[in-house]
Amino acid sequence: MRCYNQRLLMSVKHGVEIDYCPNCRRIWLNRV
Repeated sequence: MRCYNQRLLMSVKHGVEIDYCPNCRRIWLNRV
């Protein structure tokens, strides 16, 4: 996933994929 042409930082915790954009500070949550 991308946000404003920046790569997101991704991690998985408790069965949830967390995508974080350090540029705009948005997060996206996805079940794995």
